[in-house]
Amino acid sequence: MRRFAKSLYAATAIVASVLAADASPRSADLVGSFQMFCVPGPPDFAAIDAKATAMKLSVREEVGTPRQVGQFTHSKSWLVPLASGPHRLVAQETRGTAGETASCGIGADDVDGEAMRQELVRVLKLDAPQRQTPTPDGTQRVTVWKYGDDTTLMLADGTPIRIPGMYLTLLRQTNTSH
Repeated sequence: MRRFAKSLYAATAIVASVLAADASPRSADLVGSFQMFCVPGPPDFAAIDAKATAMKLSVREEVGTPRQVGQFTHSKSWLVPLASGPHRLVAQETRGTAGETASCGIGADDVDGEAMRQELVRVLKLDAPQRQTPTPDGTQRVTVWKYGDDTTLMLADGTPIRIPGMYLTLLRQTNTSH
């Protein structure tokens, strides 16, 4: 029995190492890009914009009003070239009556959502998510992790209907109302 247990353990370790080594290169590239742009600290629109500008990334869209006194909403996106294919980078900041929100996210239409989730959990050493639910129409799965005191990590992907694509967001919300 002991010999069987050792053999089973060895076989499980081999399968686990093969699966880990077989991570999607696209998922790995995207998680690496997310780490570079979004994970060094809480989302900061100005820092993300400066980094994208320094890298001479092509602006895809800019909407809203830049940071100002009072209420505002500002969103900007860039196209990020990677060896495995391009992806979108999106920075957003908003201030309203309930507080401020800042986010940094990436999106790609050509990646398997489950492979992306597994790579994200492995690389960022994430615990079990706070929740994982389908969208009301059932076309996407939304996985949410608490990432800090006022910061949330969200992954939306097309896994429920077996279509590629995902959007990964680091969101920080601060309540300024008392």
